[in-house]
Amino acid sequence: MTMREIKVSQEWLDREREMKSIRKDVATARGIIADGLLRYKKKMLHARSKKQVEDMSMFAELDGYISKRDIQDAYGWEYISENKMQRLNDLWDAREQVIENNGKFADRVTQILERVMGNCGDMFSDVLDEHDALVRRDNEDRARIERENRDNSHKRYIAGL
Repeated sequence: MTMREIKVSQEWLDREREMKSIRKDVATARGIIADGLLRYKKKMLHARSKKQVEDMSMFAELDGYISKRDIQDAYGWEYISENKMQRLNDLWDAREQVIENNGKFADRVTQILERVMGNCGDMFSDVLDEHDALVRRDNEDRARIERENRDNSHKRYIAGL
């Protein structure tokens, strides 16, 4: 290897490390935003865990009630406390919103967070796309050279050299 090839190789390796670092940082940022989104949904749905938010099992508590009126009647007959009635009413409203949004809790805050998560890393997309194009071209060149070398080896073998 010549000094120029070594220098180019080192520059290429440094660039590879930088691109890998950018991708990792973007993935980390997306993970943090996704966690915040899940925490927000947990808070809004009064869920006890993030898992409940993901599988919507927190609505199981409403199974015995057909309408909000049933919840109010249960309170009126003193089957449940005022706090539980309020929590069930909030849960009922949240479930209605989830049903309205095709099984997904959504409000303005979740829309903002989902958009931010989708656009996360856009500031690096040009650099990453350029690098990916270089890698594709390099891989295509390598494949072409390997193919030519195989063909030349085969021709030499056939010629008896």
